[in-house]
Amino acid sequence: MTSTVRLRHIAQVNPSTPAFDRLSDDDVLTFIPMESVWPGDRLDLSARRTKASVATGFTRFQDGDVLVPKITPTFEAARSVLISGLLGGVGAGTTELHVVRPGPTTEPRFLLYLVHTYGFLKLGKAAMYGVAGQQRVPDDFLRDLAVRLPSLEEQRRIADFLDAETARIDKLRNASQQQIELLDESLISEFRVLTTGTDKEVRTTGVPWMPRMRNEWRLLKVGREFVTGSGTTPRSSEQRYFGGDYYWVNTGDLRDEFAVKPEKTLTEEALNDYSALKLHPPGSLVVAMYGATTGRVGILGVDSCVNQACCVLNEVGAGSLSSAYVFYWFRAHRSKILELASGGGQPNISQDLVRSLRVPAPTRTEQDVLVDKATRVESSIRDRQEKIGERVDLLKERRQALITAAVTGEFDVSAASGRGIEE
Repeated sequence: MTSTVRLRHIAQVNPSTPAFDRLSDDDVLTFIPMESVWPGDRLDLSARRTKASVATGFTRFQDGDVLVPKITPTFEAARSVLISGLLGGVGAGTTELHVVRPGPTTEPRFLLYLVHTYGFLKLGKAAMYGVAGQQRVPDDFLRDLAVRLPSLEEQRRIADFLDAETARIDKLRNASQQQIELLDESLISEFRVLTTGTDKEVRTTGVPWMPRMRNEWRLLKVGREFVTGSGTTPRSSEQRYFGGDYYWVNTGDLRDEFAVKPEKTLTEEALNDYSALKLHPPGSLVVAMYGATTGRVGILGVDSCVNQACCVLNEVGAGSLSSAYVFYWFRAHRSKILELASGGGQPNISQDLVRSLRVPAPTRTEQDVLVDKATRVESSIRDRQEKIGERVDLLKERRQALITAAVTGEFDVSAASGRGIEE
């Protein structure tokens, strides 16, 4: 028998957790920050905190609870999880989570699938409050949510069916994602061959992490072939420095692409007041020295200045190395260059390190040919990745559509797709 009920009648929303209260202050429990909240195998339960450190200002939960992110865009991304395997069965985490604790008439897995349906996510988004970028789903939305509730036996049948079917879909998605990653590795491998010439007769370089290069090529130091420079950031409290006619590159603009055209701009007054802000011409190579994009590169598409986290390489006249060729060389060897960097959590690349790097160099004519080949290889691989990505998106849509149809009773799961979950 199926009935329609409010969620508050079949589950507790943001309830107290007596098991947490019974812990001593020194007891250790699982801690879940928002970045650890992901469905499936990506859920990270490795963090630990003492009870005393999370006694106030954090959300409490226990095994069997469904955690629903309340803030945008995490809510819309359908990152709700069913919790199990907590240390001692109890945990704490970010306050940006709603806790839904199923009652005796509700199968926890059915409840989890319910909060992954199209309808739930659409209604929740419409109920959000707050300013843009900080909007949240109120707990009243959850309490008052109308739920189509079949019998407990039917809930379990639906959950069993969806466990089996979503596992099949997830296996296909993971295989497709692995294909994309393998193509990335293939691309970098191709770049390495192109920028070291190791597909023909080679000689040693004396560089431990780049041991061989083509026999007739020269090994040139970046600092002798390029003029390097950096920039700065004007005082952020002075609005007169921002929004002018001069492009200003930050490391976030560097995405391993040609023709970088940054969104941020500075005024002429900023360039006059800060001598470190110099305009660099199109074609200059820019390297991210620190930050989340350390080691990323880009070729300027417009006259631009840069901030202090960027190193700019300008060709010296008709030098022996082209910016475009070195662009691909940096990408080919980024992982090894980062191993030379200093710093703990996020490595830093200094201008001195950049200048000290040595690059295998064919003639400029050969470099142009290799750049053209590298561009065509990357374009081909990106096309293949895009097609695989479309397949991943379709599988994601199928997964959510299947969940929605099963939970809302659009079909009988025991007869769906011509097979049962027992096979």
